[in-house]
Amino acid sequence: MNTLLDQLERKFSRWSIPGLIRYLAILFVGVFLLTAFNPAFAETLDFDYPKIQAGEWWRLFTFIFASQVGSFNWLSILFLFFGTMLMFMFSDGLEQQWGVFRTNLFVYWGILSTLCANLLFAIVFNQPSSMSGIYLASSILFAFATYNPRYTLMLMMFIPCPIWVIAAISGGLMVLGSLGSPLTFLFLTICISNYLFVAIPLFIAHSKNRSSTHIRRKRHAHQFSNKREAFHTCHSCGANDITHPDAEFRVAPDGNDYCSDHLPKS
Repeated sequence: MNTLLDQLERKFSRWSIPGLIRYLAILFVGVFLLTAFNPAFAETLDFDYPKIQAGEWWRLFTFIFASQVGSFNWLSILFLFFGTMLMFMFSDGLEQQWGVFRTNLFVYWGILSTLCANLLFAIVFNQPSSMSGIYLASSILFAFATYNPRYTLMLMMFIPCPIWVIAAISGGLMVLGSLGSPLTFLFLTICISNYLFVAIPLFIAHSKNRSSTHIRRKRHAHQFSNKREAFHTCHSCGANDITHPDAEFRVAPDGNDYCSDHLPKS
């Protein structure tokens, strides 16, 4: 997979957008604020297949930003602020881990997979979906938590919580909410396929590469230590301070080194 991604990156890297997730977060903020003042605004953005057929084609792209906003108060403002900061952090973390091109690919896959899920369910199963853009944000959270499981957030400003716990709870709630309906589970699987088929394989390849690198470094260090000349070599048995690092060596009156087991008695 890395070979294919390397080939794609050489051809299309010039089209990559640094900080793409940051820009998406800013758009989320704009839509959130507009929806807070005009709740009907999100409905003009969300995926609605009959309206798309009627000419509202922009819904094919804007559905990813449609969000459900409750009451507009200090709590929602606080949630918006910290949510945006998290998205900025996820953007920087993933670009540092994957690079700009692979991060862009992950995001585009997430958008297209969610669009395909919406079209499939609208055309084949005649089932509408609502506010499905949340799956893109969830897949970004899952990807960041996969690579940085020990990163700790302070919930309520004083409760430390590793990011993997938050991702696991979010994913668990999604799965539990879809277990009663095979179609809902299928919809969920398609929407987060960017995480299942991009983030996880890249993480597995990264883990294998890191393990093999560690083995090579350990082997190299061992070979280097073997090539180092011994400072003490027993004149009697040939043991030295490299082959027997725990042994004690002394210089006898005859000027030769001996290990403690073969040191001549005076």
